[in-house]
Amino acid sequence: MSCRVSAIDIGSNAIRMMVADIDDRSPTLHVVKRFRAAVRLGHDVFTTGVITPTSLDFAKATFHRYAETNRELNVLHCRAVATSACREAKNRDHFVEEILKSSGIKIEVIDGTEEGRLIHLAVRKELDLDNKKTMLIDVGGGSVEVTFSKGDKMLATRSFPMGTVRVLENLTKRNLNESHLNIIMGEFITSLGEHIYKNCDHDPIDFAIGTGGNLECLGKLKVQLLKRTPHTFLTLQELGMIIERLRPLKIKERIEKLELRPDRADVIIPAAMLVQTIMRQAETEKILIPSVGLRDGLVWSMSAPRP
Repeated sequence: MSCRVSAIDIGSNAIRMMVADIDDRSPTLHVVKRFRAAVRLGHDVFTTGVITPTSLDFAKATFHRYAETNRELNVLHCRAVATSACREAKNRDHFVEEILKSSGIKIEVIDGTEEGRLIHLAVRKELDLDNKKTMLIDVGGGSVEVTFSKGDKMLATRSFPMGTVRVLENLTKRNLNESHLNIIMGEFITSLGEHIYKNCDHDPIDFAIGTGGNLECLGKLKVQLLKRTPHTFLTLQELGMIIERLRPLKIKERIEKLELRPDRADVIIPAAMLVQTIMRQAETEKILIPSVGLRDGLVWSMSAPRP
């Protein structure tokens, strides 16, 4: 018997919802519809420490639409979670209360460990991880989650405050631009290196797995810019080539020539460089892109007991 649910991911760069049917007998997941609203909470929080009234109004309007959609599509259960930007906002409780009051949707503010667990749940439903040591990289707007697993079992997960929107705000604050990204990456490498050394120095990974909209976009750019297929994986060399092709293009050109959304065009190079840095540190040459993420994990969490 199938059950219709919806999952909402309140990220630093956007608020996304997915409506899906789960068949408990299989179990299988059938996506009914995906929605995305470009509400960049990270811009507020990473510069001022709070979610501004303007962004709150945009978020309330988004949740009003999502609540209407849930009713129209006969959704039985809805789970909404907020990640990096919201958990750091000084007025996060006010934000959560206002959304609940205006839409009836309750938001859970989750930590990086729970975020990593949900993403890992989505990935292991999509890929065969049997007897494989893997490193899962999720690049968000506010943070990057790096999770190690053996088979279906999570070994360790760590959240780094180095998401793409945060990197942009950091550059702006210092009056720097994209050409100075290596400075920001240098500060990230030390803590990242400790996590990677601890978890794969004596037991190397078989391959990396990348999740999030930026990784999916990089897979498509491989086809578009390098004329190579498939879009479901990238090598470290291909990633470097994509970065070199993107660098000379202004944000406006990325929007017009590559048809990237404005809120993707400005973060795609930081995203690519974050992934490149992590892969180099872990000495892995290949990253799989299964096109699942936090929302998929949320959907599965509503159907399956905690592993």
